[in-house]
Amino acid sequence: MSVRTFAVVVGLAFLLGGAAILFVMLAVEAPSGALIPCGNSFGLGFDEPAASAVSPAYVDICADLRHRRLLWGLPVSGLGVLLLIGSLVGSRDTTRR
Repeated sequence: MSVRTFAVVVGLAFLLGGAAILFVMLAVEAPSGALIPCGNSFGLGFDEPAASAVSPAYVDICADLRHRRLLWGLPVSGLGVLLLIGSLVGSRDTTRR
């Protein structure tokens, strides 16, 4: 396997892993045992009125969880994109000795 192929495979793995981190739904468990959905890292699927009906603190907790997930997911995805771009831009000529 060439270095270029290895970079593509690793870049795709990082990109897909980062996308999974960003798009998997988050939830918080209330003391009563009920799950409060927080949406994904971008806030899609988050129902703020329903969360604040249980307790206004859950709105802040969900925002903190989404922020932490973004802090992990964006760099992982960015590294994958950089590896893919680097493998495509890199020299295509192979020299044989």
